Amino acid sequence: MNTEDVIEIFKTSLVNGDVNNAYKIVERNRKIYTKRGLKTGEEFMQYLIDALKGDKTPDDLYNIFSDEKYNIFPYIHDYKGYVFSLVDTILYSINRYNIKYPSFNAKRCDDL
Repeated sequence: MNTEDVIEIFKTSLVNGDVNNAYKIVERNRKIYTKRGLKTGEEFMQYLIDALKGDKTPDDLYNIFSDEKYNIFPYIHDYKGYVFSLVDTILYSINRYNIKYPSFNAKRCDDL
C-alpha cells in the first residue's frame, strides 16, 4: 500500500471516530518503514502517533511537516496543501472526539 493510501485511511478513520484503526494503520506502517530503513517515513508516522497521544500539537505537526524533507508522497503535487489538509483533519478529530490515545470519546458529540 502506498503512503497516500495509508494517510487517507488514517484520515477517514479519524473523521469517523475509529481512532483505534487510525492508530493501528499508522503503527503498522511505521514498523514497515523501520524494517525497510526508510527513516523519513518512520519519523513521519511517529509524529502522527505522537499527535494522537497528545505529545505533539497540530501546530507542532504543521511546523514539522512544512519541511520538504517529509515529502514522502510521490503522487502529491501540492505538498503544502496536503500537509495543511492532514493537520486540519487531525485537529478536527482531536477536538471532536477529545483524543488523547488510548483514551477518547467516540460519542462526544452525541451523533453516533
